[in-house]
Amino acid sequence: DIAHDIPPQDVRAGAFALLSAVRYFPPGTIHIAVVDPEVGTDRSGLAVESGGQIFVGPDNGLLMPAARSLGNLRAYRISLPLPAPAPQSLPVSSTFHGRDVFAPAAALLAEGRSPADLGPRVEPEELNFGEARRTERGIEAVVIYVDRFGNLILNLSELPAFPVSLKGINLRRVRTYAEASRIEPLITQGSHGFAEIAVNQGNAAEVFCLKAGDRVELEEI
Repeated sequence: DIAHDIPPQDVRAGAFALLSAVRYFPPGTIHIAVVDPEVGTDRSGLAVESGGQIFVGPDNGLLMPAARSLGNLRAYRISLPLPAPAPQSLPVSSTFHGRDVFAPAAALLAEGRSPADLGPRVEPEELNFGEARRTERGIEAVVIYVDRFGNLILNLSELPAFPVSLKGINLRRVRTYAEASRIEPLITQGSHGFAEIAVNQGNAAEVFCLKAGDRVELEEI
């Protein structure tokens, strides 16, 4: 399992967790991802094929950043009832599609069925984290995720080429957290491949009063 601690209903956090992990899995992997606030409604389920891997889950954007990171994709709606030999003896719960729809669909795929066997090809709902942009004062970015340490992960795939500050506080550019002094704000390249603002042995989200989805401006010093 990748994670069971995604904040409830936080599709963007789930999408980020899946995106961060997918590159470590080999071709042939079948992923089930479920962060599904609209479970039981008319939102579709998906099987998405990309880069030799398959993603199964709700059509709410959750799967898309990871699938797109592997290259071109093909998405198929999961139509019910599922084709045999999927178990059909119990009714599909309106509150637990992870168990009653996505897990059986993934089992069929693991047995060798094609995603196209599950339903028609569709254009999936998109979710993207946007792109950071250069401004006159520095770089404007978005906090796409806050981890349990309060580190702020930005939609910035490379560190700025120049020293920066945030809200008037200089960010020390480091390779490891320990290069900064205790409670010193810093910016580093995270293990997930994105720029990350942290406070050594502290909580950057609290220090800067920021949360996922907030825009930030990294000002050139």
